[in-house]
Amino acid sequence: MSRRVGPWLLASLLLTILLLIVGLRVGSFETDYAIIWRALSHYDPTDPVQLVLVQLRLPRLLLALLAGAGLAFSGYLMQAMVNNALADPYLLGTASGASLGAILCFAFLDTLVLGGFYLPPLAALAGALLTTIVVVTLGTQQGQLRPAQLLLAGVAVGALTAAIGSLVTFLAATDAKLSTVIFWAMGSFERAGWNLLPYPAVAVGGALLLFTFLQKDLNVLLLGEERAQALGLNVTRLRWILILTASGLTGCIVALCGPIGFVGLMIPHLTRWLLGVTGRANLLFCALLGGNFMLACDLLARLLYPPAGLPVGLITALFGVPFFVYLLRKKRVAL
Repeated sequence: MSRRVGPWLLASLLLTILLLIVGLRVGSFETDYAIIWRALSHYDPTDPVQLVLVQLRLPRLLLALLAGAGLAFSGYLMQAMVNNALADPYLLGTASGASLGAILCFAFLDTLVLGGFYLPPLAALAGALLTTIVVVTLGTQQGQLRPAQLLLAGVAVGALTAAIGSLVTFLAATDAKLSTVIFWAMGSFERAGWNLLPYPAVAVGGALLLFTFLQKDLNVLLLGEERAQALGLNVTRLRWILILTASGLTGCIVALCGPIGFVGLMIPHLTRWLLGVTGRANLLFCALLGGNFMLACDLLARLLYPPAGLPVGLITALFGVPFFVYLLRKKRVAL
């Protein structure tokens, strides 16, 4: 298969534009392309149709794009960190820790904004980072990461944090807070707004910029920990950078969108299948592909259950569970 990067990147960008335009049309009411163009080029806030397009639909689509990009990117980093095809933010417990941090905010804080900062992403980041550190510590033996031990630790710690999150939800102070937590836990982009978009935009953009300079180190790590060290790579430092970046991305996205699984598992595999294992544009393409996948899932969710739409986490699971089973059955994917 051709490993030419340019055509794949161009196709991904065109698909992004197409999905955004179609997404703007679909909702509680459909509109035509002329109105969409007018709303984007000469926005009139007094026009109710343009108001819905620009203030409701467009932020939702951009949040879906950023969420898919961030989860796919995070999954790519985690698979490289442990050199295992089954790693993703959910199997390693990172997403569960982020969910617990966000649930604590939603359930027990009277205000979610402090000093101009939206608190759930910060709490989710702390939960994701703490959980990932615990899992990596439990998965390390004699200074070496043990993939089987790491994945089992991720499952155990993820189950524990999920149980604590369920307990916190049960003990939520009011019905209003309980409904907020339950709605968020289903996974959706209904909370999207222009005021929240800077958080995932900065997280995804910062991660892409950072690993523009660390792409070569990431490729060396794929050779295995011992060979990477022999080639002069500071594996410990790079692993901490990977942990911090993946936790930050996952925490930010989970706080805003709820737990949406399997994106970080599937998209990195598709990226490597299309561009090769060490392609120079793998990370950028992975982010684009993840964003497109999430846009498509959100569109499908709204088409299947109009106008509100199904929780997008249900749609990703429909694709993710069969893919996970397929990976387990492949002989060359071992714990």
